[in-house]
Amino acid sequence: MTTTIHHDQALNWFVRLSDADAPEAAWLDFQAWLEADPDHSKAYDLIEQVWVALDDDAPANVVAPIAANDAGPAPRGQWINRAWLAPMMATAAAAVMVVGLWPEISGEGRFTTYSTDDAPREIVLSDGSRLSINRHSDLRVRIGARDREVTMAGGEVAFDVTHDASRPFVVKADDHEVRVLGTAFNLLDHGDRFSVGVTRGLVAVSGRAMPQTVRLSVGDQIVHDGAAAPVVSHVDPEQASAWRDGVLVYRDTDIGTIADDLSRYLNKPVSVSESARALRFTGALRIGDEATMLRQLQDFVPIRATRENDGIRLTARGAG
Repeated sequence: MTTTIHHDQALNWFVRLSDADAPEAAWLDFQAWLEADPDHSKAYDLIEQVWVALDDDAPANVVAPIAANDAGPAPRGQWINRAWLAPMMATAAAAVMVVGLWPEISGEGRFTTYSTDDAPREIVLSDGSRLSINRHSDLRVRIGARDREVTMAGGEVAFDVTHDASRPFVVKADDHEVRVLGTAFNLLDHGDRFSVGVTRGLVAVSGRAMPQTVRLSVGDQIVHDGAAAPVVSHVDPEQASAWRDGVLVYRDTDIGTIADDLSRYLNKPVSVSESARALRFTGALRIGDEATMLRQLQDFVPIRATRENDGIRLTARGAG
């Protein structure tokens, strides 16, 4: 169980990182603190939960949790009075425990739907956040007074989120959730494939099939295909959203993943034969029409692309 010392440290980190001008070194130090002890992560998660749950319209005696265990929400008896939350955040005072109920988090504002077809789109939200929406993407956005939420129905978006500690920014994609305060990251949600790559700041990724929340800092990337466990790796931060510059960058990537990308860009199924599954590719493909992208792939990889029914099949060159 987390201790009062851990909660005090978590509060100090929350206050420090609420500064929009917090340097990159502070985020790196924070990441090191999180990784030093599992209880650090639990304590910080609870501070974020308290902040999100704070509702100025709620009665002063409504309370929010200040402790949790691995099984889920905090048990009764480990709560903090919401009326003391603001000065606690300002002074990082020790938590006070009282008994109460979890406040209902009210949503505000309406969702606005954004969809793209064969061309990407750039939008600026009312909070100043910028979204670069890749082709064949669908999402809904709601900017409220207490929180900001994006629900993706599929596709790819590069987020540049305006820092606002009072309004956490949450992106939901199928069974996954990404939480940030102010950062830049790329999120892909296509079929069973989900990935997040961070170019600035820090994000927390959680999911129904993930054993625990994963925090990513600059250059970190998480990939989850639904069946296997999530894989976290370190990549060039600019690679995460290279598609905005008209290229797809790969490093020792299997053909199945490239086929999945092609199916999104060409808007048709691209399958891989057994003969080609072992092939891998390192390099860049220029985004273009079907003929251009298939020609590049065949120039770089010993593969043959043939059209089958309404889709495309990739086969190793020389295979029957």
